Amino acid sequence: MRIWKRNAVVSAIVLFVCLALYLSWAYGRVPGEDELDVFEPGARPSGQSELSTGEPAADTNNPQANNSSPSPESKPYFNQARLSRRNARDDALSILSDAAANEEASQEIRDNASKEISKLAQNAVSEANIENLVVAKGYEECVAFINQDGVKIVVTEPEGGMTDVDANIIADIVINEHSVMAENINVVPVSV
Repeated sequence: MRIWKRNAVVSAIVLFVCLALYLSWAYGRVPGEDELDVFEPGARPSGQSELSTGEPAADTNNPQANNSSPSPESKPYFNQARLSRRNARDDALSILSDAAANEEASQEIRDNASKEISKLAQNAVSEANIENLVVAKGYEECVAFINQDGVKIVVTEPEGGMTDVDANIIADIVINEHSVMAENINVVPVSV
């Protein structure tokens, strides 16, 4: 009976992690976007140059022409960062699930694996909440990374540049959602 309960708990945790990852992916996804092969800011889908985006070139002499919202291709960093984070988390979850389900492993190893699975689920939910709240505060795009060292928030740089007020708003969101100390929060502005 004890093994059944443990398996039920591990299965429930895995289900919640998968649900959290799916929600994080679904809320961060732009309809019709292509996944990029390269993880670097400013990269374009393979076979597509800057001049072949299919969009008219920006009019640098007309400031109003450049105030439109950026297309999905203009923010490849955020899309690729979410994809890389999801892939890394899926790999870690697979390894931890195997360790938790391994009957030959010691009980301590299985318990630690179950705790790590739970921590991954909590981090995934916290990252999604942080990202949604930062965007709700008016920032165009955000991606959060939670690890044992702290929280890194990559956010589109607001018009006029990132100020201390902006950093404090984002830090308050992180502190309220993840209970981390302010000195362990790193806000990284990215211009798109």
